[in-house]
Amino acid sequence: MKWLDGGEINIKQFSGEDLCEKIGFEMYKNYNKNWFECADFIQNAILIIDFDTVINMEGFPTPHYGYFSKDYYTRIVEAFQAIGDVKDARIINEAGNIDSYYQTLMNNTDNEDERSKIYNEFSDKLDKLEQELYLNTDFNMWELLYSYLDKQISKS
Repeated sequence: MKWLDGGEINIKQFSGEDLCEKIGFEMYKNYNKNWFECADFIQNAILIIDFDTVINMEGFPTPHYGYFSKDYYTRIVEAFQAIGDVKDARIINEAGNIDSYYQTLMNNTDNEDERSKIYNEFSDKLDKLEQELYLNTDFNMWELLYSYLDKQISKS
């Protein structure tokens, strides 16, 4: 099976948790040119880890902030859905919709006061959504990811 560096890896030697840790440790060494040559389930883990890294370091990432393209953001939502985390997938998707809406509003005005007001409303809504995400609740999304990876490893 293709690995992050473009080489081959035997993933049968890993548990889901161990594989997730290995991905997290190595993924930024091989930034995304090889990420999407890996199996879909590894890509899903990469997308979730990447989202988690950015949200912990920078706050709720959306395409507006330039961390992720709209397509990449959609793939993040799909990755959360793939592991069975429907709640967080819904929240992230909603943030993407809010992002698009406010981006349209920002593009339709040159008035700096209006742009500031729009941006503040957008930021407030993102902050509220972020409070509902796994990292601010007792929900353990990581256990879902590990279990998902365990199942995928056993199928390989």
